[in-house]
Amino acid sequence: MKPIKIQRALLLIFLTAPVICHAAVEPSPMSRFTLEQKQKLLAGEAIYEFVKTSGTEEAGKGHGQAIVLINAPIDRCTGIFREFDKQHEYFPRKTKSEVIKTQGSRTWLRNEFYFYISKVEYTSRYTLSEDGHRFDFEMDKAYPHSIPESAGYFLFEKVDDNRTLFTYAATKLDTGTSVPGFIQDYITSKDLPAQAVNVKKRIESGGKWIK
Repeated sequence: MKPIKIQRALLLIFLTAPVICHAAVEPSPMSRFTLEQKQKLLAGEAIYEFVKTSGTEEAGKGHGQAIVLINAPIDRCTGIFREFDKQHEYFPRKTKSEVIKTQGSRTWLRNEFYFYISKVEYTSRYTLSEDGHRFDFEMDKAYPHSIPESAGYFLFEKVDDNRTLFTYAATKLDTGTSVPGFIQDYITSKDLPAQAVNVKKRIESGGKWIK
């Protein structure tokens, strides 16, 4: 076969060969953490972060969040977490979690907390994302409430088939007290990680661990 014919034959094979598409590999949610943070997560500890609000230079403008690594598949995590009426069994300071109603992807939950000698009551509206991995919550002011504001989200992210990253973020919190902001921030930086760790314990026990 002459060289020109060989070149045409190779070109024909190239053009008619099946195209192999390589799907883009999603980066692991663990990749956004420092080495020190990864070590803490792998050791079963929760890490606390203050996330600054994008586009603002105002000091202290943002929200706190706690992250923990759960040794369980993501579907098991969300399945156990959706038992909202059992939150008082493992949420720190929580003494009541009563489902009032459910409409589609939304659930209304009556909450009661005890902070030292004070009782706090309000109703949260939980909204489930389409993929079932994120739960946004905010206080429904149509119901009686003893604090001005509460909002945030719970997020589950798949790390692999047996591990899930859990984030608890408090995007709005106003207790209505005259406690200085830096003290409230200190309390938040302690309470959020404690709650994240309790969620981890609850899920890894198969929904049996109680505080």
